Amino acid sequence: MDEQLQKVLSDLTVLNEQVRQGEVYQSLGPRLGQIMDGIKRHRRTTVTLPDDQDGVKDVLTDFRHQLDQQVPVTLPNNQLRLLLDHLASTDAELRYQGINFTFYDAFQQDALDTQQLTFILDELLRPEALFAHILEPTNNAVFGRASRVAMLGVVLHFLDQYGDYNDVDKLHQAVLLSAAYLCLETDTRGFVNQSGWAHAFTAIADLLAVLSNSHKLPRAEKLFLMTALMERIKRLNTPLIYGENDRIANYLAETTGRSGLYADALVLILKNWRQQVALNRRPDNIGGWNRFFNRKRLLDALRLRQDLPKTLKAYLSSTIDFLG
Repeated sequence: MDEQLQKVLSDLTVLNEQVRQGEVYQSLGPRLGQIMDGIKRHRRTTVTLPDDQDGVKDVLTDFRHQLDQQVPVTLPNNQLRLLLDHLASTDAELRYQGINFTFYDAFQQDALDTQQLTFILDELLRPEALFAHILEPTNNAVFGRASRVAMLGVVLHFLDQYGDYNDVDKLHQAVLLSAAYLCLETDTRGFVNQSGWAHAFTAIADLLAVLSNSHKLPRAEKLFLMTALMERIKRLNTPLIYGENDRIANYLAETTGRSGLYADALVLILKNWRQQVALNRRPDNIGGWNRFFNRKRLLDALRLRQDLPKTLKAYLSSTIDFLG
């Protein structure tokens, strides 16, 4: 793994532990922001895509057939891994309608046992795949990254339904990798011609919603992730305009509705964000204006929610002004 990625993970591990121990609270946002701002981007390198003629379609057909027969899935691990590797395909029909939907149907039908789900989880948590080419300018690796993040949320959701699944260490690993993903990912593309949906920030919002809903994670880890998401959104220089703000608002509403701790933390983040925007009311470049309107669209999406905590709703009502 890239040395810089290792350092990001190491820094996040230390900071997360400090949050868990109650040593860091109000400074969490700035500390996460420092990690993000210290990341150096790389030049573009060649993205190696999976070979969609390597037999994966036959494996997918067999997978689909077993589900249609409503029998337990008997695919060996090497075939499950082959399917997961092809989440990086730029063929939207294979990646999205094919592999993604078939796995989801398998989860819904309870056709995979805990051992298979755990194997899939381990594959999805591999950093070299989750962070492939993430420090480079926009590239085709985003499809694999975003697809893995999206499926990670689904797998964790279904594993959370198993009363006998209590691998807290694996959940903690998912938290750290999710926070790292937020520190590293900057590709905000939604639908891409010829390749279908990238939607990385929709995927990560859905994953955070699953983690936030888990009773097996402490509040500190949920606060850690919510703050990481907000610090990343503050820094995006490209627009979120493909429905991501609605999904993010949904996640924030659900999370802050669970505890006053999260609501108070989000209000503090929004107040600090507003102060930062007020210092630069008239951006002089496209990145600045994209940051301005990303904030405005997210606040608008939050204001449309009817299920916000009173403290958050009161703050949003008091800040409808020229800052957006």
